[in-house]
Amino acid sequence: MRVGRKVTMTRFGKAMLVGLDHTPEAGIKPYTAQVVEGIRRDTRLGRLRHRLFYNYAYNYIFWLRTRSNDPARLRKLSRIERLLREPLARIGRTPRAAEFHEIDFHFAEKMLDPALVDRMATAMFAPQTFTDPYLPGFEHRGAPEATDHPFLYMDAQRLFEDPAFLEICSNPDLIAFCRETLGPRAVLSWAWAWISQPTGFAYQNQNWHRDCAEPLNFIRVFVPLSPIETRADGPLEMIPRTSSLREFYEVRRFHDEDLEPLKQAMGAGVVLADKGDVYFVNTFALHRGTPPTHRRGMLSLLVSIGPSHRTPSIRKLKLRELPEHLRPLIAKNRSFFRHLVG
Repeated sequence: MRVGRKVTMTRFGKAMLVGLDHTPEAGIKPYTAQVVEGIRRDTRLGRLRHRLFYNYAYNYIFWLRTRSNDPARLRKLSRIERLLREPLARIGRTPRAAEFHEIDFHFAEKMLDPALVDRMATAMFAPQTFTDPYLPGFEHRGAPEATDHPFLYMDAQRLFEDPAFLEICSNPDLIAFCRETLGPRAVLSWAWAWISQPTGFAYQNQNWHRDCAEPLNFIRVFVPLSPIETRADGPLEMIPRTSSLREFYEVRRFHDEDLEPLKQAMGAGVVLADKGDVYFVNTFALHRGTPPTHRRGMLSLLVSIGPSHRTPSIRKLKLRELPEHLRPLIAKNRSFFRHLVG
């Protein structure tokens, strides 16, 4: 199956009350479906908690955050959020955090054990059910090589329960950088694991854009699941120092020719990485994926202060459900895992 080039973008101002059968994104199971599948235990208190948290998180994103994409407004709201949530925090005090705030990017060489990255890749490339948030209704069951669909997303709850994923998220250096950059209230709010397949054209987020429906204070953490050595491997391309730019902030995809002078002025480039490298990106800066010429996988974490509209869909794990060797580290960083471990 070949998918056309239709581009979908977030619509702003969708404030509304949402129910238990509402899904924040294609491929994410709503509360009712999770109950039916035995992912969640249904109780009156559980329904009430989910309904309240989901409506708060949904409208935080689709009313407050996305009412305008103006960078000046978002910077002001971000400062207010930090004052309300962590009034005593002093972010960006380390050289690497200060640099991140300046250029929208930080690269950490060999932060993870390559064998751990291989375990995450094995879990993602195993036969399972894949979806595509850009194409509601799409579902592929089986091995990824059995379809030529451009993007295959791993089931979120399966990802959140994977031992390799939990070990990656509990890496002390990863958590430390997120806290240096966002403050002590930094928390894992969501994660994606996807497979990009060669298509011969740019699919959806492989066009220039800004992430427009993420929390006010956030970082995207990228973990390549195989080496990214050339453009053939489908690297991230970004234009640094553009998260605060008062140009090109419309909610749409941009063409190369639109941005060519800006790319030359700001020094656009692709991110190459070895297995075990991790990079941190403010994806409100202009960026895109590049189409690979072969199948490759990527893990990306959303770390933020406020929740994503997706966050309430995470079923919390009990500490006893976690791999025994990870329990002390996760317990020590309980605040970072407060949406994932209850």
